[in-house]
This record gives sequence, C-alpha cells and structure tokens, in this order.
Amino acid sequence: MMTTFSRRRLLDIAGSVTAASVLSALRPVRVAQAAEEKSTWNVKGLFMEACNCEAMCPCVVGNAPTPGTCGVLLGYHIESGRKGEVALDGLNVVRMNFLPGHMAKGNWRGAFYIDERASPAQREALSAIFSFKPGGAFAAQAGLVAEVLGVKFVPITFDAQGRQWKMAIAGIGDADITAIEGFDGKEIRVENLRGRAFPHVVAKSTHTAYKDFDLQWEISGKNGFYAPFAFNSA
Repeated sequence: MMTTFSRRRLLDIAGSVTAASVLSALRPVRVAQAAEEKSTWNVKGLFMEACNCEAMCPCVVGNAPTPGTCGVLLGYHIESGRKGEVALDGLNVVRMNFLPGHMAKGNWRGAFYIDERASPAQREALSAIFSFKPGGAFAAQAGLVAEVLGVKFVPITFDAQGRQWKMAIAGIGDADITAIEGFDGKEIRVENLRGRAFPHVVAKSTHTAYKDFDLQWEISGKNGFYAPFAFNSA
C-alpha cells in the first residue's frame, strides 16, 4: 500500500527535520561553551618568595643558584579570583620548589599547600589553577618538573605589612622577609624579568624554614622577593 502526503504535510516534515538538525547542531556548541566557562579562571593578589640564595637571587636572570641547589617557598594570597562560578577571594596557596642545580636543567621537585579553609569546590579549583597540569598557572614549567611530591590542605597565613611580609604553613614551614633599603631609603625593585609580569621588591629573610617529605632547611639572611601577581587562563 502506498502512502501519499500532501504538499503541506511534506513541508511540515521538512521543517521539523530542519529545526531538529539546527537544534542538534547548537547543542554541542552550548555544551562546549558551558565547559569553557566552567574552566575559565583568574586570580590576582599578593606574592612573596624566600629561597636559600644570597640576595639577590641569580636564578631570576638565568644564572645558577648561589649555593648550587635551590630550595624556595612561593606564597600567593588571593585578593580576588574565581574559577567558573567558584569565588576564591581571601584564600592562600604556597608552592615549594627544590632545584638540584641550574633551574633550566630541570629535575625540579615540587609540592603545593592549599588553604584548609577552602570548600571542596574551592580546593578543586585551586588544585587545578596552582599546578603544573595543562591549563594550570605553571603548565609552562611542567617539562622541568621531575616529581610532584604532593598537594596538602593545611592552615596557611599570609601577612603583608609595609616592607615586612610573612607567610606560614602550619607545622611545615614559614618565611619572614623584609625589603632591602636602597638609595634614599627607597625599595630596590627589579622589573622586566622573564616570566614575572610585575616589578619585584628585593628583600632578605629574617627567617625561612621548611620540613616536609624528605626535604628540610632553616636559614636566615637569604633572598626574598615580594610583588603583586595576576594569573588567568589562556
């Protein structure tokens, strides 16, 4: 038996098929856009670091660390930031790097410490941002990293008062640095450093210590820097 269709019926069917095709084509685009929005992130705030080099650390201009190896704590206080809909304001992160020699030769070991005040969603966001993983703030350094020792969620404090900046990872490490006084009592600043978008104030530590995994140091009178920072997803 042959089924017959009127011209109007054929147009209705054709129109439905066309509409369905359009909607089908749009769905993947919307899903991709939603995923992109969820993965988009930006953080900005205050940064400080303290290492075992003599001040000023030569690593920032591409030379070898003064003691031959380098142990450094890098702290980030997020004044404002978010990943997708997850707000990150007020949270702290510290990164530890240990370099067995010239930083360009690689074999880095690293660890990340994330503010225990962060909610599960914030912890997930910070773990993605402050990482060597694709899409993370330090992804460009991934090829230099031999081992990530771990990510821990611990109490972290960060305090910036004038020219004296401090941070502490409870039970693990701390750094207390003070700006070196330059000519006419002003801060000494270095700028246009590769990979460092903001001018850095040169400082010295009154105390820096770290003890975790199989690494340990306690020093004073060594290099420090502080600066604003801003990272965002590509």
